[in-house]
Amino acid sequence: MNIQDVFNNESLYSKKEFKLFVLEGDKYNYDEDAAKEMFKYIGIKNNKIVTLCNKCNKEFPFDIDKRLIGFFDDMNHTTSYMSVTRNFSNAPGGRIDIKNGHIWGGMPPYPKAFLNEYGKWYIEYQLTCTNDSSHRYFMVISIEQRLGTFIVKKIGQDPSMLSVHDFDFEKYKEQLTKINAYEDYKKADLSNAEHFYVGAYAYLRRIFEKMLNNYIKENNITLKDDHVETKIKAVKDCFDSRIKDLLKNLYSILSKSIHELNEEQSKEYYQYLKAIIDIQLEFEYTENEKNKQSKQLNSILNKIVNEIK
Repeated sequence: MNIQDVFNNESLYSKKEFKLFVLEGDKYNYDEDAAKEMFKYIGIKNNKIVTLCNKCNKEFPFDIDKRLIGFFDDMNHTTSYMSVTRNFSNAPGGRIDIKNGHIWGGMPPYPKAFLNEYGKWYIEYQLTCTNDSSHRYFMVISIEQRLGTFIVKKIGQDPSMLSVHDFDFEKYKEQLTKINAYEDYKKADLSNAEHFYVGAYAYLRRIFEKMLNNYIKENNITLKDDHVETKIKAVKDCFDSRIKDLLKNLYSILSKSIHELNEEQSKEYYQYLKAIIDIQLEFEYTENEKNKQSKQLNSILNKIVNEIK
């Protein structure tokens, strides 16, 4: 993976670990290949990535400007280092050159007592669209040292991944607002984009329940009990004909407690439930548009009739 993958695909607070120092006996040996892999991942040498510009509505290369926080610069400011050991008696501490992964100062293998137990650095990225320099993205990652292991996290991004991936919430806003589910719908996709599948599924389940309750209220339906299965049977004729036959299977998914689901199950069930909700929202949206067009045509025809009398 590289910095383009990190920006486009990695969720906030996802982490990737790189074992730069391996303990062999009582000393730490340095894995330069692991260091190069880490610096490729954080894009030290990258000056561009390609991603969707959510204002141009098209993919473009973005220029990258970086600000390094907590790194040590040499006196000529030609490169930056990560100080990873304490000073030796006759040499400065070990420093990793972030451009090429080489070590300067005290050289490995390092005795246990000399490797730093903890360190932390930050990199801020400003991404500028090459099609329009006023369109900018921002991202922040942290690099944390815990002895020989270095943990990289994406801890900030603006705009969110939903905007970057061009999620469209406005189309069904009217239908969702009517059942007080507009925020739930946004949070569902945000949770899914951030790989929090249990939360994403919980929001979609809430939307579906609000949808059922709204149909029951609109049609003045009296239920014998409050079970989901009973509600689905009572209002199935309100649903798009394409998904009526799916509702029975849907009940078996919805009846399972959220606390019984793991992330993989939630991810799988989310896709199924999201498809049903989106089909129904599209059905409602289309019917609403047809009603608007019908009213407009009726108004125009009445006007014409009045004019020719």
